Amino acid sequence: MKELILSQQYALLALNGQESLHPSVAKNAVLRAIAAARVLETELGRDTNSFSEFSAALQKAVQIAKTLKKKEASQIEQEVVNALKAEELLKEVPDLLGCDMDYDTSGIELKAYLSDEISYVRIKEGLRAEILEDGPISLEYAVLLWLLRESGCIHDLFSISEQSRVEERMTETAAQDEQYRTLWEAEFHSIFEGVMNRFVKTKSKLFKNPYLEGVNLAFPYLDRRKSVFIDMVIWGTNVADRRAVAVEYLSKKGFTVEEIRIGSETLLKIGNIYYRIFPMTKTAYKVPIQGVNLVPAYW
Repeated sequence: MKELILSQQYALLALNGQESLHPSVAKNAVLRAIAAARVLETELGRDTNSFSEFSAALQKAVQIAKTLKKKEASQIEQEVVNALKAEELLKEVPDLLGCDMDYDTSGIELKAYLSDEISYVRIKEGLRAEILEDGPISLEYAVLLWLLRESGCIHDLFSISEQSRVEERMTETAAQDEQYRTLWEAEFHSIFEGVMNRFVKTKSKLFKNPYLEGVNLAFPYLDRRKSVFIDMVIWGTNVADRRAVAVEYLSKKGFTVEEIRIGSETLLKIGNIYYRIFPMTKTAYKVPIQGVNLVPAYW
């Protein structure tokens, strides 16, 4: 496998799990970040670069991201996706949302991007080690982190407690180097996304239960992942029974499901994403329907 450039590394992290056939606020944020990455990867590829050159490239990247049109975004998506598919690093699979009761019988085709697991983990763990551990932070990793922040993907890679460490590390680095300071102060997310991010900060202060981390049904963009309700009879069953039934159902639907033991609980790993299972009753036409809810588990 050839060495991936910045925009491709970012795309493998951010496109994973995103709808491939339909537009969404979350995917649009990712595509704007890819457009910005393309500008900055050229600058980062130089043998030497001055602060003025980097600053100019950053301003250009931010402007392109802010003004990206739908047609341009669609073209960027196809170019990046085709390049990654050619390297067998990205593919399209059935979207887990298609298993949700509201979509299962709708006849709507839903597909999602799935990143190659080995490459996904390698990029993710490389970034986590660079940011969380002591030592200098390379400018390329700092830019990758910034792209994830601006497109709402930070919590896919760092837990809430780790995000404090991320902020601390970047604040320290920014105080020592003006390139990092300029980068960390730059923003291209839209006003709408900014409002949503403020909502998340408020919500995190109100809800301290760790099981609520990453759960947001009102604004799917914020957490990017989908909560899926599978209708089934669960009366008289225990947690293991419900999990076994859910695994069997998803396997029949063509999904590769792994049961992962983490601490005292067992999560389901589906397409590089971890889920918890909760019993739930959903009402349709005033009729209570028993089932389970698959909720993205952020670590």
